[in-house]
Amino acid sequence: MAKIVAVAGTKGGTGKSTLSHLIAHGAGSLPRPIPAVVVTTDEDDDLLVGDRRYVVVDGRTPDLLAAQLEELLLVEHLLIIIDGAAGRADLDEIVSRLADVLVVPFGPADHEVTRVNKNLAAVPKGIALPNRWPAHQATRARANKLLDRIPKGRRFEFPFPAIPKLDGWFSAARYAELAYDVASPARGLVTEVLARGGIDLHALAGSSSLKR
Repeated sequence: MAKIVAVAGTKGGTGKSTLSHLIAHGAGSLPRPIPAVVVTTDEDDDLLVGDRRYVVVDGRTPDLLAAQLEELLLVEHLLIIIDGAAGRADLDEIVSRLADVLVVPFGPADHEVTRVNKNLAAVPKGIALPNRWPAHQATRARANKLLDRIPKGRRFEFPFPAIPKLDGWFSAARYAELAYDVASPARGLVTEVLARGGIDLHALAGSSSLKR
């Protein structure tokens, strides 16, 4: 049966969409690729077009999301990534109820940590993901002190680094240029996410009957 990873939170601009697509790209870049679908739920987002190592489908209303999930969950070998809308109760309830793993990204800032702790309190299965973590040693050391304010069992152990080359990631032409270079960190990301959710990536790998 398909598995669901949801990337959610109550604030825009934390990298939810980028992480959702990186998880899917990582799944499609594994030595034994996992078929992956990103379900777009933000009503302000356009659907991505062009060839990718994963599929993008429309879930921008509760009815569309429910219909997509009803169909996709029947696929045996499939990873579904829900690119969660920020603070939309109509979608958040569906997402939190069905997700096998619910990832809540946050950045290296005091207010981000305050916000993600509130999200974790509201969503028992949520796991905080430190995102866009600085590479500079001194800056990273200061940012790492913020991690102590989040219960260790409710966050990923290793922050996901900032990847400056991701500018234009959502355009078809730029994706083709970046796909190889971004594959390695994306593989690491999907491996960590699935491991944290107790999902066997080898069991998900294989061909899929999904046609879009």
